[in-house]
Amino acid sequence: MEPGLSRLLLSCVLVLISGFIDAVGYLQLGKIYLSFMSGNSTKLGIALFEGDTAVLTNIGLVILLFIVGAFIGTMITELSGKWRLTAILGMESLLFVGAIVLLLFLHTQSVLFPIAIAMGMQNTMHQMVAHADVGKGFVTGTLFGIGQALAKAVRGKAPASEWAVLALSWVIFVIGAALGALLLTLGSLLLALIASLALLLLLIPYVLHVQRDLT
Repeated sequence: MEPGLSRLLLSCVLVLISGFIDAVGYLQLGKIYLSFMSGNSTKLGIALFEGDTAVLTNIGLVILLFIVGAFIGTMITELSGKWRLTAILGMESLLFVGAIVLLLFLHTQSVLFPIAIAMGMQNTMHQMVAHADVGKGFVTGTLFGIGQALAKAVRGKAPASEWAVLALSWVIFVIGAALGALLLTLGSLLLALIASLALLLLLIPYVLHVQRDLT
């Protein structure tokens, strides 16, 4: 597979996982996202105004853990060289395994908090495809990018593939959220976490196979 398609496939799977996990977190943690920090920041402001300490604590913790994940992912990126994607996926998988083990023993929804670290780490794996920066859970930025890329395409300053890739990324995110809600509703939190872990583990050999094209 050519490098562009390799990056596109990787970014689509990453965005799918982000949407999936956001839906799971939203439904399980009282409308708190695990990847979409813009929504959490808005909720944090509302909770601050209302003086809701419980919501402030939970959302504040998720945002802090997301930042920790971004820090760890960036450090791994800078220290691991061409193996950075594999290293980050491995660390993410370990966090999901930890959440699954804790869920089996503690039977509490709070085991989802470490997943925010994984989501922060995952955003460091974003890819450039057709001049579009994709693979992150920044939905607002993606939608803005679609409009911006369309304007550039109309004026002949950017290829149509740029906005098309961004639009595909947004659609994949929505599909991931729908699948997360579906699996959580028809199955269980444990099943949703196992499905996410399986997808991450499947990505590792794929990334190893095309590593030279992704660096």
